[in-house]
Amino acid sequence: MNSLQQVKDRARGFTVIELIIVVVVIGILAGIALVVYPGYQQRARDNERKSDVQQIASALSAYAIKTNSLMSTGSGCGKDSNGNGWIGAKGSPYAAQSIMDCLQAAGLVDSDGIVDPSDCVKDGGSCGTNRVTAYMKATCTKGSNTVTYIFAYLESEPQKATEVDGLCDAGTVAGFSSTDQKWGTKYGMNYYVAVR
Repeated sequence: MNSLQQVKDRARGFTVIELIIVVVVIGILAGIALVVYPGYQQRARDNERKSDVQQIASALSAYAIKTNSLMSTGSGCGKDSNGNGWIGAKGSPYAAQSIMDCLQAAGLVDSDGIVDPSDCVKDGGSCGTNRVTAYMKATCTKGSNTVTYIFAYLESEPQKATEVDGLCDAGTVAGFSSTDQKWGTKYGMNYYVAVR
């Protein structure tokens, strides 16, 4: 074979079969990425939520030490000024100061506050009704103990309504009826941290 024939053979390019194989492989990889990527995004948002809940719990713990108060009845923060409810919510029936405002005023969180990755603060009803992606706080009694919880909804976790609903004795959250304090059933919360 002469050198001119070798150059012509190399210049031919890919065969149709080779091109089909490449397109199929790219299609399979793209399909896998489309299936995996949304789950990755959910887990990333959930990790941020877990971190936020820990930060809020730490700030509330520091608030209790600084003010000698669990931010509860008569605190001027949260729903009916009783220190419970949606962390960032303001306006009726919430006090002039949200729970986050009170933590900021005490110098325990920065001026930007802590907001769910979905930007929901549950102040206008735009966050949905079931499985709300905003943070909640509840100080209540369980047996003879006073406990404070921070709640979140994690997208990638299963519902735990029975477990979450049973964290507080019925009717012991100031500003919430026994039905309204069912954090798992009513609001879809499936993750919580106790404030220490």
